[in-house]
Amino acid sequence: MSLRTKGVILLILLTAVEGGLALTLWLVFESSTAAVVSAGAGVLVLFLFWIQQRMFRSETGRVLQQLSDLLEALIDLREIDTVSTLGDDLFSKLQMQTLKLTGILRAHNQQIAQERDNIQQLISDIAHQLKTPLANLQLYASFLLDEGLSPNERREFSGNICIQLDKLTWLMENLIKLSRLEGGVIQLTPRRTSVNSVILSALHQCCQKAQDKGIAVEFFPQGEVVALLDEKWTAEALFNLLDNAVKYTQPGGRIAVRVEAYEIYLRIDIEDTGSGVAEEEIPRLFQRFYRGSNAREEEGVGVGLYLTREIVSRQDGYIKVESKLGKGSRFSVFLPLAAQD
Repeated sequence: MSLRTKGVILLILLTAVEGGLALTLWLVFESSTAAVVSAGAGVLVLFLFWIQQRMFRSETGRVLQQLSDLLEALIDLREIDTVSTLGDDLFSKLQMQTLKLTGILRAHNQQIAQERDNIQQLISDIAHQLKTPLANLQLYASFLLDEGLSPNERREFSGNICIQLDKLTWLMENLIKLSRLEGGVIQLTPRRTSVNSVILSALHQCCQKAQDKGIAVEFFPQGEVVALLDEKWTAEALFNLLDNAVKYTQPGGRIAVRVEAYEIYLRIDIEDTGSGVAEEEIPRLFQRFYRGSNAREEEGVGVGLYLTREIVSRQDGYIKVESKLGKGSRFSVFLPLAAQD
């Protein structure tokens, strides 16, 4: 054995086991103090290495437990308060992404539940709307079976049946329009269109009804205004507003239609001297099947204003309502103007 190796024979057996450490050190030295120092340094290095591994394993286990808790919360779609003690490393990033995914899935689950509730509410609303006219049809039909009816009574009951059938037809037509519009079957195609022609088209559809009630309808155009809109569906939306104005304006009343062009938007005002709407009811006017407290005596199903808002909003527009109970209402439709050539 050489002098370099004769000074010290160091045998270190390092065995790491779960829950403890077995260290077997056999030091045999004859003379050199430096050899003892070297051996001690080696043992210290190995011991520190073992400590580091134990800490790493403990930290990794804690992180994995946190991730396990997150995954359980993810599966159950429940809230969990987890505060990471890690720095900006891979584990903390993974933790944050898991939390984001939990939030996304929870929101998606809530959306599905909301859609299911909406469908149930829609079915309930439709059933409610069908119940009254169908009951009236059954009643009037049973009256007509009476052979003792006078000709005038028979005509009256037959006329009532026609009214109820018209109501059902109106409901079905509007529900079909809503279904096609919301389902994407019908796509609105805004084009450069003369606003006056669209308004006149809507006025033409309701002028006879207004004349029959003795209501004066006035139109105040502002030159030739061109806007980006779908001509057919915008006329449908304006007709619904005009039809409502005629319906809730007393005989001898007045309806005014005005057009005003701003820098980038067009404004169409439909103002009436009708019964008006209570302030607290205005936010609910555009809900599907909603009918105001003053609408009980008028024919309707509460679909027209909802359809109107859908048409306007799908063209990047909006509707503003001002109303005073017993004084009248003003519905203002805002739509984007066409760019100048």
